[in-house]
Amino acid sequence: MKCEEPLSESGMTFGPFPEGYCFPIEKSAAYRKIKAHTKIAEFLLLRTTGGKPPVIWVMEAKSSASRPETRPNFGNFIDEIRMKLDNAMSLWLAIRLGRHREAEPELSEPFRQVKLEAVDFRLVLVVNGHPEQGLPPLLDALSQALRPVAKTWTLSPNAVAVINDKGARKHGLIRQS
Repeated sequence: MKCEEPLSESGMTFGPFPEGYCFPIEKSAAYRKIKAHTKIAEFLLLRTTGGKPPVIWVMEAKSSASRPETRPNFGNFIDEIRMKLDNAMSLWLAIRLGRHREAEPELSEPFRQVKLEAVDFRLVLVVNGHPEQGLPPLLDALSQALRPVAKTWTLSPNAVAVINDKGARKHGLIRQS
């Protein structure tokens, strides 16, 4: 299972990515098996930089986002994103640990070779067309919601990110238009 071909999500075209460095977890056999009542992010992107430990970007895309003043909708929105990112990271780890044998063949060699003790994760929400000034409140709320995950896994301080389509282009995640 590959996502070297561009992926369309929430009005954005992600990729293409180098062969073997993207895992469409939302389409995996393991997710199909547990799908009922389990929300999950779109895909994982393995990023390696010479000499540094690998980082797996867990990617969730949205076409819009609730604002903090729209409670309880905002809290529900943040909780849904938290669940999707946490579930995707946990499912990938479970696949790597052999808990979902049916999905192991779907992992590319780069994802199979990741040293579990060295890998870091970046939990990323991309909101298409969101204004820059609206990103910090989303980041604050999502970071707070994911704090237990980040502490449990000793993720880096910048493990949670909220960006818009412009930020996604800057990070090479979506095509230039």
